[in-house]
Amino acid sequence: MDGCIILHGGKIVYEKYPTIQRNDLHLMMSVTKAFVGTALAILEDEGKIDLRKPVENYLPELKGSGWAGIQLRDVADMRSGMEGSENGSDAYRNPAHKQFQLEATLGWQSRGASNLPGAVRRGDLLAFLGTLKRERKPGETWAYTSSNTSVLGEVISRVTGKSLADTISDLIWSRIGAEYDALLAENERGFPVAHAGMAATLRDLARFGLLFTKNPLPGQRNMISEQIVRRIFNGRSGANEHGILPLTYQWDLLSNKGELAKGGWAGQLLYVNRDKDVVVAYSGTNLTANPKVEPLPCRIIANTFF
Repeated sequence: MDGCIILHGGKIVYEKYPTIQRNDLHLMMSVTKAFVGTALAILEDEGKIDLRKPVENYLPELKGSGWAGIQLRDVADMRSGMEGSENGSDAYRNPAHKQFQLEATLGWQSRGASNLPGAVRRGDLLAFLGTLKRERKPGETWAYTSSNTSVLGEVISRVTGKSLADTISDLIWSRIGAEYDALLAENERGFPVAHAGMAATLRDLARFGLLFTKNPLPGQRNMISEQIVRRIFNGRSGANEHGILPLTYQWDLLSNKGELAKGGWAGQLLYVNRDKDVVVAYSGTNLTANPKVEPLPCRIIANTFF
């Protein structure tokens, strides 16, 4: 654990930094996906993106590829059916795995392995995405696959005519009252690491989390509309016996208790409990190649103390 912050009613009630300073920017890893999903939802609210349309409507380079005909709705909700699902550490260590190749394309993994596709070695993200194959029928099975986020990042850039970083800055970061700039990694060709490349302070990450509470900060009001909230929680109907809702807009946890959460490799997390007006954010660093999976205490914190 490098840092942890807890907000209740918009105020800090706990904050500690065992290994870093309060103003250090920490890599968020896959918590980045929540920013991409939020930017997508805002653009959808503005009528600039229609999630019912297929991928190639926004990215004609993918016409004729495995992505053709897949609605953006299914891409946003990790139900595209495309290969490369991250169901084990092999996804990040085996150069033959499509997730490893995606990250190598983005400069996030080494390109030194033999037999990597040419698009990977060139850092050409769109060309690499065009090589991926469809494994399942879109819309049916949820599978954590970061290439979905890469597609969303390119759609967002295409619609706005700006880089993903500048779009997130315009739509989100410049409006939440952030104390510091955030960073978003890009490869040598300018393609963003949309699935894992953001870095920010924990306080600013918590400010982002406040957007999704029922009482955001005064300057944040109306950034996340009630329509966005309804689409996130009700985009795919039916909670299970534990109150867990089908996942939408890149989130890792949605519940009928008003909870949202997004995690990232090596101990990154953002948790929001709308009903209890609680935000928890923490960051970490894995000390081994196979870090032990720890239970996430956020729900216990929210239910015990608030």
